[in-house]
Amino acid sequence: MDNDFLLDPAMIQEFLTESEELLQRMDQDMVTLELTPNDAELLNRIFRALHTIKGTSGFLKFEPVVRLSHRAEDVLNALRRGEVQLSKRMIDALLAARDHLGRMLRDIRAGGLQQYSIDGLLAELEAVQKPAAMAQALDDTSAASGSPTIAQITSAPASQASPAPDSGAAAAAVPGNQKVGSTDSSDATMRVNVRKLDDLINLIGELVLERNRLAQLSRDCSTGRLAMEELDSVLSQSAARLSFITEELQTAGLKTRMVPIDAVFRKFPRLVRDLAHNLQKEVELEVRGQETEIDKTMVELIGDPLVHLVRNSLDHGIEPPDARAKAGKPRQGTIRLEARQEGDQIIILVADDGAGINPDRVLRKALEKGLVTPDRAPQLTSREIFDFIFLPGFSTAERVNDLSGRGVGMDVVRSNLKRMNGTIQLESVPGKGTTVKLRLPLTLAILPVLLVQVSDEAYALPLRAVLKTSRIRTNEVHQMEGNEVLRLHGETLPLLRLRKMFAVGSGDGEIGDQKVVILLVGEKRVALVVDRLIGQESTVIKSLGENLRHCSSVAGATIGGDGRVRLVLDPAGLLAAVEGQAREEVVQ
Repeated sequence: MDNDFLLDPAMIQEFLTESEELLQRMDQDMVTLELTPNDAELLNRIFRALHTIKGTSGFLKFEPVVRLSHRAEDVLNALRRGEVQLSKRMIDALLAARDHLGRMLRDIRAGGLQQYSIDGLLAELEAVQKPAAMAQALDDTSAASGSPTIAQITSAPASQASPAPDSGAAAAAVPGNQKVGSTDSSDATMRVNVRKLDDLINLIGELVLERNRLAQLSRDCSTGRLAMEELDSVLSQSAARLSFITEELQTAGLKTRMVPIDAVFRKFPRLVRDLAHNLQKEVELEVRGQETEIDKTMVELIGDPLVHLVRNSLDHGIEPPDARAKAGKPRQGTIRLEARQEGDQIIILVADDGAGINPDRVLRKALEKGLVTPDRAPQLTSREIFDFIFLPGFSTAERVNDLSGRGVGMDVVRSNLKRMNGTIQLESVPGKGTTVKLRLPLTLAILPVLLVQVSDEAYALPLRAVLKTSRIRTNEVHQMEGNEVLRLHGETLPLLRLRKMFAVGSGDGEIGDQKVVILLVGEKRVALVVDRLIGQESTVIKSLGENLRHCSSVAGATIGGDGRVRLVLDPAGLLAAVEGQAREEVVQ
């Protein structure tokens, strides 16, 4: 690099942000191009992306980026002119170039380009842009010499692939280990629609005006211009106005953090394509609802759980083509990735039309592990049986490979969702397929809660999990298998007393009528006995310290208007506590 050339940090930052966004889109576009090789507009879009990266990197004197993007651009030019036909080897080479460009951009962001040797990748890109006969001859030469092609490197196992900076080859990332949760760019920046910023600035202006009004009221009171009998009315109006502006400002502020979930979804076509080749399966990925907006912090957290679920669908769900044909199915399997908003929640579905999960097989494994007794086993529903899958160390896989079979994964998925105050639900029909439904809050910044009181302590329950509140009598509480249950409107619900669980107050607090909060966790319900219902409010949740993170029934804490700390309870953790007590009784 020319040391006399002064690099503008702001210009480099803009180059990195734009280039990384282009590379993210390129992943999906090149996989789509492989399926629709005659799509001229798609081909031109990929070409323009590489041309943009090449041009700006040339201006900034990032010569290795220029060389690699220029050679990949030549391949696309040969395709545009009709000189060559699109092949899997060509796509593999272009994807390898895309991956290496991504590594180069990360190097630049970290402080400078490392000394990669990209001669092997450049030679492969040159080879695939030649006529088919010559490319085939080069292929045969590589095979005879024992030298791996880029296509072979791309599909190699983890132990043979992701090279050191001086390795002399530029292999693509190992498909099974791709990181999808975050973008290539730094998480410190994001693009925001100008209209969202305009709304935010307008509301800030309204807030300033209201502040000025309150300041004037303070001066009027101190000088005696405002009579005391007028003060109550004026302050009430100002408080109502301030409350309205604050709520609108809160909403507008949260909108600036919202980004399309396509930021996560757009990388899955590449992941599915590479894994399907690796597993020798034919799979089509359907993506729906990618325009659904989600909090940026959720984008960073949801990626890894989705990767595991999609990999499970590919490895365990979708059958090999011959097996599907024997079962009367199309040789090509389908995985559906879908997002939609329902109220203040985001629903994400990962569904496949594969072999499904056999509940009998899961139940046998649960019996082997002592998770349920033979007497209790016949009474379990399919949904209760599938819940065993989310326990640590539980696996029904008969073989262990680089993708799965070690009994870790689904428990981690549920744990990660819990960190986001989300839930997971699995449904499966043997021979038909499996659907996993994730429920996530719209944002992690502000949490609407229902405040309840037990003795002198106040607790917060996430409002999205509150199904209803009710008043019950003591004679509606019964014992079942050593645990309390509530029979309400013909339904039997597990009962949990917060007073007993957190050992607060004195006395039993159970005389006369009692108040309960019915929580909905997935498709399950649990009834909480409380002393008093305080009301609803929106609050900011804070994470717990290291010493309290083991408490599964508590999601975090918040500070009330009186300055006291309130625990925010985790509905899924409360339900797990009830089910854990019941399971312990059953095993004993």
